[in-house]
Amino acid sequence: MTKSDTSSNEQQLRDAWDAFTDSLKTMGHEVLRSAPTDVERADGLRFILRQLAYREEQFLEFPSGYKPELFFPESPTRKVFADCPDTIYHQFSTARRGQYRITGTRGESPYISFTAYRAGAVDRVVADLHDGELNINTDGTFSLTVGGPDSGANHLDLGDDAAFVIIREYTHDRINGVKATFEVEQVSPELGHRPELDANQISSVLGLLGIGLNWVNAATMRLSEELRQRPNVMNEAAADLVSEMAGTPHNHYQLCYVQLEAGQALELELDPPSCRYWSVHLNNWWLESPEFRDGQYVCINDAQALRKPDGTIKMFVGPEDPGTDNWLDTKGRSETILLARYLLPEKELPPIITNLINI
Repeated sequence: MTKSDTSSNEQQLRDAWDAFTDSLKTMGHEVLRSAPTDVERADGLRFILRQLAYREEQFLEFPSGYKPELFFPESPTRKVFADCPDTIYHQFSTARRGQYRITGTRGESPYISFTAYRAGAVDRVVADLHDGELNINTDGTFSLTVGGPDSGANHLDLGDDAAFVIIREYTHDRINGVKATFEVEQVSPELGHRPELDANQISSVLGLLGIGLNWVNAATMRLSEELRQRPNVMNEAAADLVSEMAGTPHNHYQLCYVQLEAGQALELELDPPSCRYWSVHLNNWWLESPEFRDGQYVCINDAQALRKPDGTIKMFVGPEDPGTDNWLDTKGRSETILLARYLLPEKELPPIITNLINI
């Protein structure tokens, strides 16, 4: 090993690592202090680890300026900002003046969309398209140009500052449904082999990891704490909140902090209008959907909800089975967060009425 191999960057990397791990320790302590219950403290530390895995991929494995590759920003084991259990998320990074092509098949899910986002915390959406705005071939295949000159149909603008694109597929049956497929390639500029990792790159990424994790943690805790001040009522999600949390502008969101005493459940009365998709699902303090891989009832969508003869719906949220249809099981928790979303509703949304009941 030569001298240059062993001596030139060690202090730089040591300093970057120490700064990152110091910030990680601070974040962990803030999570433990913020959580309202013991189980949410354990969830909180896992939340940091999950976000660390996502941000490492975003900034280090799949950064802008290299071959675009789809990865999962959210999944059954990676969750943020009230992820929907019915939704499959893909993401790829974009570079200024880059042009890309997405090809795929439509599948049978009720909705797919493509949204370009800029970095930052406000005004994040650059442009978006959903399947109803695309020209799709009769065999279900499609091609979408991303970035570059406006080509008219099937073009997603990146503006001057888009940093990434998220593809969303809302399903009625995540396991058994006929799902869409997606591939992405770079059209221009032409790319060569990605360079070897160096000290400057890893130092920069460690700094970005700390900033990204701190921002997500702070935004999540702030919203949960605000909701907890007004328990058991639905709250409209303002447009700036949807933008901050990188939501899709096609969705209308409502949030509710559920706080129950022993023997109680929260009853919801809904009358959803026609829309592409709607659902109500549970979230923990960290705005993560609960475990659903083994078939837990944590989400009820428009294809699953059982309606009354007049078309309205009653749902029940709580830790004990009320012996009725449309039960969201909190798995023993007396505190949880609900999120209702309506995708491209055809008319104004009636309010969701909430009532505490004894069971």
